[in-house]
Order: sequence, then structure tokens, then C-alpha cells
Amino acid sequence: MIKKVLQIISGVILVILVLGVAHVLYYTRDRHPGYSLDLTLPQGLHEPTQGIQVGLAKAVITPSLPDTWVDVDDNAQYEPDKGDTFVDGNRNGRFDAIWLAGFSNKRAANGVHDDLWARAMVWDDGTVAVAMVSLDAIGLFHDDVITIRERVAKECPDIDHVIVTATHCHEVPDLMGMWGQSEFKTGVSKPYLKYVQDQTVKAIGDAFDNRQPAILKIAKSDPVERDLIEDGRPPEVYDDQIRMMKVEQADTGEHLGLLLNYGCHPETLGSKNLLVTADYAHYWLSGIEQGIVYGGDKKRDGVGGMAIYAQGAVGGLMTAMGCSTHDPWLDTTFAPQDRTFDKARAQGYRLANLVLDHIEQGDWQTIDEPAIRLRAKTFQFKLQNRMFTLGGIAGVFDRGFKRLKYVRSEVNVLTIGPAWFITLPGEVNPEIVNGGIQTPEGRDFEIQAVEVPPVRDLMKGDINFAVGLANDEVGYIMPKTHWDAKPPFTYGKKKAMYGEINSLGPDAGPVFYQQIKSLIEDL
Repeated sequence: MIKKVLQIISGVILVILVLGVAHVLYYTRDRHPGYSLDLTLPQGLHEPTQGIQVGLAKAVITPSLPDTWVDVDDNAQYEPDKGDTFVDGNRNGRFDAIWLAGFSNKRAANGVHDDLWARAMVWDDGTVAVAMVSLDAIGLFHDDVITIRERVAKECPDIDHVIVTATHCHEVPDLMGMWGQSEFKTGVSKPYLKYVQDQTVKAIGDAFDNRQPAILKIAKSDPVERDLIEDGRPPEVYDDQIRMMKVEQADTGEHLGLLLNYGCHPETLGSKNLLVTADYAHYWLSGIEQGIVYGGDKKRDGVGGMAIYAQGAVGGLMTAMGCSTHDPWLDTTFAPQDRTFDKARAQGYRLANLVLDHIEQGDWQTIDEPAIRLRAKTFQFKLQNRMFTLGGIAGVFDRGFKRLKYVRSEVNVLTIGPAWFITLPGEVNPEIVNGGIQTPEGRDFEIQAVEVPPVRDLMKGDINFAVGLANDEVGYIMPKTHWDAKPPFTYGKKKAMYGEINSLGPDAGPVFYQQIKSLIEDL
């Protein structure tokens, strides 16, 4: 009898072990086995073109929020009362919640303040066609970018390469998994993720169909004023110049669109907000397109067309949340602790006003020979963050791993005449891009700076764009000499600074730097 019981127990344990191993293998599997990219465009000689075609389009990616909520205790549906928030898991939450990303868990969206968008631009010089699409999203893993590319390849095969970036807004649905009902439950709604992918493909296809002969002009602003951006971690280094590409219709000079590249977290509304919104970016882009408006009275006309916000080097972290922001139209200053739409509006409209000023009065360089060149390559980051590993095993993160030790990622270098673009696969500290790396006392690695010279010094364009959260989101990518997880802490801090907890590890900075440096040298 005892022997039989032991056999049963052994069998149960074996089944549990088999199921556990199967679970780990399933959730950490490579979603796109064998995928790699080592792309050079064009192939062979490339004669400068006499012109370029550009297309622009956008598609809404606003989530549909559920009309009924589900009580976990009695499994009964009911209509939510006005004012119900469920932010702290009241009534045990709801099964069909749309979880907001960027701050803490249990932020169930309770409404929509403004629409979210996938905004796409396609450049086609007659030999090479490249698409860039920016999503009002926290970020996308590389696996999801590959899925989008595969769809585009089937539906629009004349596009040679697709770059997908995210604004990194913190008031939008979770597309990565970290911000669900608890730390152990993914926050990703699979139907919503599929909807975002569908709409992204649609925006890219529509932009390709909208191509027309265009003139491209490039410029950059003065540094953004300090009541619109702050650096949350020493040393203070910013990616605070707005780099711009303007698209005009070739025959008429009509304004068609504007690509904007600037490094700052859209998170002004803070963790208490439960409305879906693109944060200050909503006001920034609408201010450029439609004008600056208060109470129905237009204070300044927009320029029409379509504006696209491509995030910059945002690590560190670059934020507008804690600024004392002045609103010149209301003649009021919002305090650092304000977390209101009025403050986000002031920030967005101030940025719009800066851009509109530059459109009217600034210096713009016309790209006379807009020939396209591209280098794109996948590589592997070493996974040194145990919490990220556990998140993958638990199914919180829906991304592929390589033997639970590596993650596949990607860097790109794109040139359109004298306009150079690099892609950053996460939140890269501006010190790596713009310079200013330090070797502070108390750092975890007693080495000299690795990521030098800064990436923009390696780039050879007249205007050099650095597009963050592009083709992947691996978290913070910081200089190795800034890594500071163990005491004594740098800069006289009493506790560890924020950043390392949401990073793949201390080698992410050097690995990224070497990869992007190699691609730049290839060109």
C-alpha cells in the first residue's frame, strides 16, 4: 500500500515537473525562430535621385473600454457606477480591464480623454522605400515589430523596411505586460495588441498609397526651456533640441507634414490619472496641426498636415512631470506637483508654439539630393536582470528569449541625404547620445567611460535624429560607469537611484554602443 502511494506521489510530482518545464519553454520560446536581419539598402551602386516621394497617414489605436464589469466574487456582470475607479482593485478588479501602463499596477482605464494614433511616414526615392510609424504606446517588444513587418511584407511588398517607434506615453494601454492587475499578471489585452498591429499596418499601407513628389527640409530648435523638461538623475544631460523634418508638396509648396524628434517622457498626468490620453503629446501635435485653442477661442493658427512625434533619448530620466510650467496664454504657472490636463496642455502648446515659430521664422535646409541609405541589424543583449527573467517565465512579458540568457534586439542607421537617423531600442541615456558621461565615486564598476565618443559625434548628417524606443523596448540603457545598484551610492545619494531596476543590466550600454557604432562606420 505504501509503495503504491509513493508511486502515485512520484507520478504527480513528475507531471508537475513536466508541466512546469513545458510552461517555461512555452513562455520563453522564440516567437520568430530563426529571424535575423543584416540589411544594407540599396544593394550595389546608388545614383543620387532628383526627387523623392513621401506619404503620410494615421490610424486610430484608441482602445474600446468594456461597457460591463465583472465581479470576481459572484461572477455577475453589472453596469459600473459613475465614479467607480477600481484603481486599488475594489471588488477584486475586473476580467476585461484595459490596464494603463507606465507607473504602478492596478490602473484600470476608466475612460478616454483623447484618441491614440499610429502615425506613419513613408520615404521612397525610387530605389528604396522605408516606412517609419510612431505609436501612442508605452513601447513594443521586438517580436511585435517583426509581426508588423511580416504583415506589411504581405500587404505592401514594395516597402523595403519598417521602423516602429513609440512615444512612451504613461497613460495608455499596457502592450508589454508589466502593469496588469498584479505584478504576476500580464497587463496586455491580446485583442487590443492585435488591433494596434492591424491599425499600424493600415497606417503604413495608407501612407505608401498616399505617396507624392515632395520637398524635404530639416532644422533643429534651440534647447527647450527648463520649465518644460527636467533630468531626474545626475549628471544633467538632455536630448532637448527638437529636430524636425518638414514635408512640402513638390509642385505647390503646400505643407504636408512634420516629423519631430525630442526626448521627454509624456507622463505629466501622473499615476492617479485613469483616462486614456497621449498626455502633453496630444496637445503638442494638435497645436501644430489645428492651432492653439483655449475655450474655443483660437490663439494661434496651426499649419495643417500631419505631425509625428518620434521619441528621443529619454533615459536618465527626461520628464516634464515635475516641472513648474508657465502657461503664457492663461498667465499662470503650474506647480511641480500639479498632475492636470491644464498643465499637460500648457506643456504641449508651448512646444507647439516653439515649432510654429520655427516654421515661420527659423532656418530650414532643403535636402537637394534625398537619396536613401539604410543599415539594419539584429543582435543579442545579455539578460542580466533576474526580475525580467522571472517575468518571462511567468508569462508577464510576452517576448522571446534565447536560452533564458539573451534577448534579440535591433539597431538601424537611415540616411536621407544630409538627414541621419539612428534607432535606439529602448530608453537610452542622453549621455551616450550627446556626451557628458562621468565616472562618479561609488560607481559599481571602477572603469573609465566605455561609450565614447558620443553617438551624435559619430553621425555625419547635418541634422542627426536619434529615435528612441524604436523596434524594441528593453528598458534603460545607461553608461556602464553610471551603473549604481550597490552602496556606496554615487553623487552622495543615500539610496540607489531609479533606472537599474528597469534595465537589462550593466552591459546593455556598451553592447548597444558597439552595435550602433559599427553600423555608422559601415556607412
